[in-house]
Amino acid sequence: MRTGLWLLPLAYLAASFACSSGHKRPSDLGGGLDLDRGHVDAGASTIDETPDTGNGPGETEPGADAGAAPVEDPCGNGVVDPGEDCDGTLDVAQTCRARGFDSGSLSCGADCRFETSACSGTESCFDGRDNDGDGLVDCADSAECAASCTDPCASPPLIAENVTINGSTRGRSSLLAASCSQLDTTGPDVAYELHISQDAKLDVRLTSTQALNLSVRSSCTDDASELSCSSQTRVTLDAHAGDVYYLVVDGDYTTDAGDYVLDVHTRQVVCGDGVRDSTERCDDGNTTAGDGCSASCNVESSEQEPNGQRNSADDYDHTPWFARISSATDRDYYSVTVPDDGGSIVVHTLDLGDNACAYNLMDTVVDIFENTTLLVSDDDSGVGKCSLAVASGLAAGDYYVRVTAADGASPTSFPYKLDISVGVCGDGEVTLGEECDDGNLIDGDGCDSSCVLDFGG
Repeated sequence: MRTGLWLLPLAYLAASFACSSGHKRPSDLGGGLDLDRGHVDAGASTIDETPDTGNGPGETEPGADAGAAPVEDPCGNGVVDPGEDCDGTLDVAQTCRARGFDSGSLSCGADCRFETSACSGTESCFDGRDNDGDGLVDCADSAECAASCTDPCASPPLIAENVTINGSTRGRSSLLAASCSQLDTTGPDVAYELHISQDAKLDVRLTSTQALNLSVRSSCTDDASELSCSSQTRVTLDAHAGDVYYLVVDGDYTTDAGDYVLDVHTRQVVCGDGVRDSTERCDDGNTTAGDGCSASCNVESSEQEPNGQRNSADDYDHTPWFARISSATDRDYYSVTVPDDGGSIVVHTLDLGDNACAYNLMDTVVDIFENTTLLVSDDDSGVGKCSLAVASGLAAGDYYVRVTAADGASPTSFPYKLDISVGVCGDGEVTLGEECDDGNLIDGDGCDSSCVLDFGG
C-alpha cells in the first residue's frame, strides 16, 4: 500500500514553498514536521542548506529592506517628477480650459495633481470641445447633447456674422441632404442659424480633412430651400438685411464624418479683399499693378486670344505668365521648345495669390503633346485642384501645352498663373522630370544619358 506516501503532501508542499520562496518553513511557524535541512524542493534548482536560526544572519523581518535608504515623496520639491501633474506652481499653459472646462481656476493639489474643483462648464454640443470636463465631446456626451445630435434643426446654435467655428459631425444624425452631395442620402449633419443685419455678401468657408459639404438654405428643415451648395470648400451669395439663413455641414457619403473649421463672414464687394466676386475677373488681395491682377480686379493677361488650337498657340516665352479660362469649353494652347535630346517639360498651374488652388476655387487640367500625340495629362497633382504635369526623356523639338477647366469644375471661369520650365539632361540642374543630372550624358557613372539613376546593377 502507498498510504504512507499519501500522508505527507500538504505539509511537504508547504515546506517546499517556504524553501523556494524565502518565507519561513512550517517548523519556524510552530509546525511539528521536521524535514531534513538539506532537502531539495520539488521543482527547485538549488539546494537550501541555510541554517534555521529564526531571524538570524541572512534573514530579516518581512517587509524590511536591509541597508535601503528611506524613500522620500518627491511631491513638494518644486520639480514636476514622473507621475505628477504639477508641483506647487502651474505652467501658464495649464488652465481649466486646457483641461476641458469652459472657465474657472485650476490649481495644484497637495498630492501634486491638478485640482479641478473650481473649474466649471456646460457642454455646448457644437464646438468640438469637452466643455464640462467629463471627457466626452459634443455628441459623445449623450446626457447633455442627445436632442441636438438627434435633430440638427431642433435647436441650431445662433452664430454671429463674423466668426470662426470649430465643430464635428461625428455621432450626429443624417436627416438633411445637400444638392452637391454624391448621394441623395448624405452623412451626419450640423446646422447653424445666422441672422443678417445689412445687405452684404455672405462668404462661408469650410475646411476639413474629411469629405464634407457646405450648403446654405433659408429653412433648416426644407432641403428645397437650399440657396447655394459646394462640395469644394466655399460658398458665396448675396444676403439681405433681416433674413435668416441656415448653414449646413454634412458628409458627402453616409460614412463621411469628422472635424471641421467654418469661417463665416459678411462683407461688401471691394476689389483687393482677396475674394473673387462675380463682378471681378480676379482678386489677389491687393490693388498692386503688374502682379497678374490689376487695381480694378481685371486679369493682366499674357495670352493672346484666340489660342484654342495648336496652330494658334501662344509662344510661351516668359514668366510670370497670366491667363484666364473663360468657360468650360475654353482651351488655351502654348508652344514650348526643347533644345536638346533628353529634355523635360514641367508645367504648373497656380492661382494669382488668392489661394484659389488651396480653396478648390479653380480646377485645371494640363495636357502635354508632341504634335498630336498626348504624352502626359494631369488634373490634381498640384496644390488643391491645380495641376502639375511632367514629361521627361524628350527628343529635341517643339511641344504643346494645353490648359482647360476640368470636367465638373466649379466655377468654370477663373484666372490662373502658368509656370512652364524646360530642363535639359546634362545641364547639371535636376528638374522634376529628372532623377539626377551630373552635368554630362555619359552612361555608367551613376546617372545615365537620360538622367536616370544607374548604379550598374
